[in-house]
Amino acid sequence: MRDLVFSLNRHARKFYHLGMALVKRSTLADANEQRPAVIFEKTYYKLYERLAQEMEPQAQEAPRIKIIDATTIDLCAAVFPWAKFRSRKGAVKLHTVLTGLLPQCVIVTDGKTHDQKAVQDLRFEAGDLLIFDRAYLDYAWFFRLHQGGVWFVTRLKSNSCYEVVQTRSAVGTVLADELIRLSSATGQAAFPELLRRVHYRDPETGKDYVFLTNRQDLTALEVAELYHRRWQIELFFKWIKQNLKIKAFYGTSKNAVLIQIWTALIAYLLLVWLKFKSKAGWGILELSRMAQTMLMERCDLWGMLNPTAKAPPPQLFLFPLEVVA
Repeated sequence: MRDLVFSLNRHARKFYHLGMALVKRSTLADANEQRPAVIFEKTYYKLYERLAQEMEPQAQEAPRIKIIDATTIDLCAAVFPWAKFRSRKGAVKLHTVLTGLLPQCVIVTDGKTHDQKAVQDLRFEAGDLLIFDRAYLDYAWFFRLHQGGVWFVTRLKSNSCYEVVQTRSAVGTVLADELIRLSSATGQAAFPELLRRVHYRDPETGKDYVFLTNRQDLTALEVAELYHRRWQIELFFKWIKQNLKIKAFYGTSKNAVLIQIWTALIAYLLLVWLKFKSKAGWGILELSRMAQTMLMERCDLWGMLNPTAKAPPPQLFLFPLEVVA
């Protein structure tokens, strides 16, 4: 916190165009402690709604692919006692539903919350296609998704009990393509209908994967390709941890940690929006570096992003403007 205040105040002469005054450490500490993190959470979702509406014409995809996963942010148990995870280790988890480049939903929990439990109450629309790993395997949840017209692709655990009902042709890297029925009493009660099992061998690594899905119309290779897209969310987690400063925190209270996480996610949405608006082919990493470099400078951001543009684009208003009589 002291380093942040010192670095900011070295630019005090440039504060005028940001509407800022000299920054005090006590002010930031009080905000971390007393300003509710839910303000930043609601701001994030408000911004997401506006950005998703603006990007929707170029992001339409049938079916709507949504990738589900969680990442753990390690904390020191002695410094963050409220975030106990193990005896000497603390943690919080970010449970995320990623749609394209945008995190549609982010749930922040303690490190002990199981991945599958965190998404039980999420609602999806008919036609959505969910991609997730074996940590979310719950046949009762799968059946609720299936009954709601939601598709899913996941991996089957090696100890799952099933019987093969029908075998389809399999060639090349597809070792098996089968319709199966869960054979255990628990499995049959949870998911009484047929599922599809695809056994695939990655030609590059030689590793075998066994996928489970309720889609019957896709080819086995298309199922494998869909699951391969799950890597996108791993890259998202890696990017925000490395570039948005959510591995070291400015405060130790739960509220302070949540504020920093939601602020980082808001920054990510704004960077995605700038990338969407830019015509010069800027990447998100390049935009983040430019923002860090030019943050205190008075400059024409739109001119930098679009050198040939004649006029700025319509502004992305987070809250509707009120007309003052």
